[in-house]
Amino acid sequence: MKFKKLALAAAVAALPATGFSMEALEDSALSSVTGQDGISISLDPGASGLSLDVYVHDTDGIPAGTQAGHGFAGAIVIDNMNITGKIDIDIDAGDSATGGTAPVLNVGVSMPDGLTLQTGDISVANSNRDDGAWGIDTTNQTGTILQSTSISLGAGTSLNIQLGNEPQGNMIALASTITSGLTIGTGGDFTDNLSVTDAGGTVTGGVIGASAMTIVDNGGTDLTLNVGVDANADGLVIDLSGQSAMDIRMEDVFLGTADAAHTLGDVELVGLDLSTTSLTITGK
Repeated sequence: MKFKKLALAAAVAALPATGFSMEALEDSALSSVTGQDGISISLDPGASGLSLDVYVHDTDGIPAGTQAGHGFAGAIVIDNMNITGKIDIDIDAGDSATGGTAPVLNVGVSMPDGLTLQTGDISVANSNRDDGAWGIDTTNQTGTILQSTSISLGAGTSLNIQLGNEPQGNMIALASTITSGLTIGTGGDFTDNLSVTDAGGTVTGGVIGASAMTIVDNGGTDLTLNVGVDANADGLVIDLSGQSAMDIRMEDVFLGTADAAHTLGDVELVGLDLSTTSLTITGK
């Protein structure tokens, strides 16, 4: 009897370390989770990346004074978004002193090998939300308006999130250097570009865009970010006061068709300074 009880106890104790824990890690695509003082999480979606579709439902449509007859729900549709690259997350809670009064939850997010976001094709469709359902009506969906393109972040990109007293001054602090700058699209490749398509109307089918756009420090090769993000009663507030001037470089700017035969050339915006700009994003 003692042997049976011992065997049963050993089997129960072994369960969390075998099937249960391994299934939970696989389902959440976590390559490792550790906990000491604080928690460390490593998210690795693998070579195929993390794929998803996104529907943003505008449930009250367009105001009547702007466009008559379009006051019903529409949806912004993002098809086949994909994220590749390892993401490390460190979570800690602390206070300013033994009897301190400034507790804070700190979440550090880093991308040691860089990260690539494939934006997915963006279109507009009839939303099912005003019919009391979820999803979209794919029979009433425009063609692609913004073609899917890649956004590449260099190795070492990081951001820090603080909830509570926020001693860093912002809820989200994006203070990092992106090696080789922020790149959208692949230069010279007109199948992976930044482009807007005229998908409807009496004149249709033309494309405006560039094969690639890169944002770097003014006169530099990397992009140094110093941006704060907070939320107030009006919406999301983005603080750009610490951001230095930037250069924006657009390769193969084209009109009409996305190919070399329709390019205007390269365009460069030099010394763009947004440090005195106020940016607030709200819903309406």
